[in-house]
Amino acid sequence: HIPRPPNAFILFRRSFIKDNNFIPELETGSISLSKFLGLAWNNLSELQKEEWHQKAKLARAEHQARFPEYAFK
Repeated sequence: HIPRPPNAFILFRRSFIKDNNFIPELETGSISLSKFLGLAWNNLSELQKEEWHQKAKLARAEHQARFPEYAFK
């Protein structure tokens, strides 16, 4: 199984969690981590989002080089 290349939001989410920018209690609180990250993503400026879209574009190119036969089904 070849995984899909990550999109901009997935890269943002990974980075956010990796950098420990989250509160572990979110999963048991009134707002889930996913909802929190969705709100954080929506509050990014267009310029900030574009940075993540560029990272996703690079990740897609690397994925294509690594798995040239990959096709989303």
